[in-house]
Amino acid sequence: MDEKVKILFCLHYSDLNNGGIRSMIDVIENIIKNDNVTVYIVYPTRKNTAIDYLEKLGVKTIFLPFYKLNYNKTGRKGTWKYIIKRIMSPFLFYKLRQIVKKEEINVIYSNTIVIDYGFILSKMTGLPHIWHIREFGKEDHGILLRGGEETLYQKLNNSKGIIYISKAIEKKYAPHIRNGIFQEVIYDDISKTFINKKTEFNIDPDNLLKATIVGAIQEGKGQLVAIKAVEKANKLGAKIELHICGEKTGAYYNKINNYVKDHNLSDQVYFDGFKTKMNEYRSDMDIGIVASRSEAFGRVTIEGMLSNLAMIGADSAGTSELITDNVTGLLYKNGDIDELAEKLVYLYKDRQKLKELAINGFDFAKKFTKGNAADEIYDVITKLS
Repeated sequence: MDEKVKILFCLHYSDLNNGGIRSMIDVIENIIKNDNVTVYIVYPTRKNTAIDYLEKLGVKTIFLPFYKLNYNKTGRKGTWKYIIKRIMSPFLFYKLRQIVKKEEINVIYSNTIVIDYGFILSKMTGLPHIWHIREFGKEDHGILLRGGEETLYQKLNNSKGIIYISKAIEKKYAPHIRNGIFQEVIYDDISKTFINKKTEFNIDPDNLLKATIVGAIQEGKGQLVAIKAVEKANKLGAKIELHICGEKTGAYYNKINNYVKDHNLSDQVYFDGFKTKMNEYRSDMDIGIVASRSEAFGRVTIEGMLSNLAMIGADSAGTSELITDNVTGLLYKNGDIDELAEKLVYLYKDRQKLKELAINGFDFAKKFTKGNAADEIYDVITKLS
């Protein structure tokens, strides 16, 4: 397509460390290399690292404080924020519509299901709308949507196209989508900056192993499962440390921290807090654990592989699509503490297997750094615009 394509990406957040945002930026970074593309970004939260990063790439950014559809059923603060932003929305839509008209935008692209301002704008302007679905919703993040899932399905059925980040996500949503709506599974791109190849592996059987679980400390991510599995593995004769990487806040953090204290595990389990230099952090680790009960894709799985970690994942949702058991990593039955402990003991005893899985995982994960998602998404945009 020789004609210039102008894309308006609608984001829900502006922090580069948010998985959904980072994944979209990895795509945008490759798309803008095409001379036929101009990218605009709308973001509804205060300016943060993702916006700084995009502006350095030359992307045009627009701050407009639109509401989000997800809410916490136990808190009122979010409800009042939503009401205030909803009251403001006619003015915001007018302003954004004027920008779309002036810049001659061709297509509107929404990243995640927790925003619908891109969809509404598409109805106001008559422009095609593409929705990129990155989450199950309730199953993985406990997301509740204003209007419920049926309202979301209605909007999806009135969009031009839908992109899913895994077959597991497609399996949930596709049965609710009518014929005629373009749908495609496109796995995320991962930036080449995450390629972090090891030169040496921890193959001395007398050395302890360091395992890490990376991500928000919340029940759906399964940190307590990992803690209990490491506790059991060590009782079975292994020497393994578990390093938990994530912000040390919230009721679930307090719960698992108390478990560690009550069971005298402070010499086995370490809360390392929130980290930004992830390559450096992972370089000191041997094993990556993905214990999420319902991972939509599993960015941390691929990032771990790119740091030559031997990955062990719960056999469910997106994780099952990324790890080939006993080849690029190990799978265990979702939530099964005993089986996860067995896998940890296995790698502790068989260091050559640990090295083999880490190398195979790295070789598999490299394909996610080639910009394939950006190419496929660009093809979808040009097809539908």
